[in-house]
Amino acid sequence: MFWTQLRRRLMIWRRPSSTVRMLLPGRGPMRVVYDKAVVHESYSFRARVLQRAARLVFKPLLRFTPLNDRSLATIRAVDKLSARRPRSPYVESIKFELGGVPVESMVHRFGSTSDMTILYLHGGGFFSGSIETHRRICERLARKTGATVISVDYIQLPEGSIADSVQDVITAYEALLEQSVHPDKVVVAGDSAGGYLTMKVAELANRRGLQAPAALLCFSPLLSIDPDREDKAVQRITRQRDAYLPVQRIAQIRERWLPEEGSAIEGYASPLHAAAYITSPTFLVAVEDEMLRPEVEAMALLLHERGVEVETHLWRKQVHAFPVLAKVLPESEMALQLAADFASRAVGELDRPPFVDPDTHDEVIVGELLPDDAA
Repeated sequence: MFWTQLRRRLMIWRRPSSTVRMLLPGRGPMRVVYDKAVVHESYSFRARVLQRAARLVFKPLLRFTPLNDRSLATIRAVDKLSARRPRSPYVESIKFELGGVPVESMVHRFGSTSDMTILYLHGGGFFSGSIETHRRICERLARKTGATVISVDYIQLPEGSIADSVQDVITAYEALLEQSVHPDKVVVAGDSAGGYLTMKVAELANRRGLQAPAALLCFSPLLSIDPDREDKAVQRITRQRDAYLPVQRIAQIRERWLPEEGSAIEGYASPLHAAAYITSPTFLVAVEDEMLRPEVEAMALLLHERGVEVETHLWRKQVHAFPVLAKVLPESEMALQLAADFASRAVGELDRPPFVDPDTHDEVIVGELLPDDAA
């Protein structure tokens, strides 16, 4: 038995670019709360190495780096280095403004083949990330959908709070609707903090009487401002071992997100509470043991119970918001293709069978939303 397992591991090491099914001793198929979730059990050698590196290097840095204006400025300077990375030769971009908010649009150099527009909201905890750091994922979405992808440069810390970020993205969305030839085919997408903003756009569009997004694409979305709290009506069945998001820092980060003096967030502070305002078909991605996964499944349950179309994908051995790592991980390409197909289907443009990961399974464990007094 020992030699068999050792031989299998050696075979894996010799094939770093392949995707293989690897189940650790004592661990069976991934358990889920939302029973309709698509579970991706297999993972690549690259994904495993990246997860280990994040846990050993990046997580300690995030845990101990002071969250002051000086450190935030340093993070911004590092982010700007991403602008030096080569751009896709197949995608053309142009910068302009939507409602006074800076944006960058990306479209295939031979022109758009879709009437869809994707408004992309980058992640980064509201203090890092930019159009430059997330240009690669936007270029990928433009190529996979044939749509025009517009990335929003919304205000972040320390210049503004979450409330200011929310106002920027809903302003850009409203301006896009006014300018678009097909306002009914505007899709909103985002990762992490951008996933939070994606849900806020859907909520506020409903509150303001605007055209609802044609679809929502959320990669490891932040769905509450207190994901570290466990005294909420959210069922947890997997121990949180997030590869690089330190749970201990959330309380300190929250003080910067919501300063005592400043504007209040329009609508609900946590999108998880605003599920009743969300009517758009929703695509969700989360990682098996990341900190944000429990609330992603809770949101899936809330939307499903209201009859909203929701497609949820759970992945093993990935890092938070891994779809952003286009060209690095094969799983990133797969997740983006699944998201692209979902968006195209939502706007009625998918003219072929959607992509399906052959190594997935459905779980039979069914979760439920606990009442507030049972939390």
